[in-house]
Amino acid sequence: MSLGAFFLLVSFGGTASTAQAGENEDVKVLLQLENDIARAWVQRNPQALDQILADDYALAGTGDALIGKTQYIAGLDNQEFETDSAIIDELRIRVYGDAAVVTGRATYKGRSKKRGRYLRRFRFTDTFIRHDGTWKCVATHASALAPD
Repeated sequence: MSLGAFFLLVSFGGTASTAQAGENEDVKVLLQLENDIARAWVQRNPQALDQILADDYALAGTGDALIGKTQYIAGLDNQEFETDSAIIDELRIRVYGDAAVVTGRATYKGRSKKRGRYLRRFRFTDTFIRHDGTWKCVATHASALAPD
């Protein structure tokens, strides 16, 4: 997977989520973290990603490579791409004590210097772990979808 393509694997927006009794606060926090991750790509904010991603974070996609936290955040500096919008829908948040799984669909729109306008759609799964009271994203898996 190219460095330019992997940054499109996270999402932004707000939508319905699921939760059991007593988990509503965790669901709100996790939804905010998902929004913050995507907003970081639109605003090119490495500090936001650094706070949300665990040090041992791994991203897997359609390619053979696993991308770590440092490489993922470095993608913000790729001037080849500019993300104008990032929207998530079909979001489902499940909390299992100090672990959580977020699934959904992401649609990113933007510009590439070489290819012009782009639209990228993905199904994704983010795995979060709560450590010392703070949720951290430890893993993402994303699969490309056809562009509508």
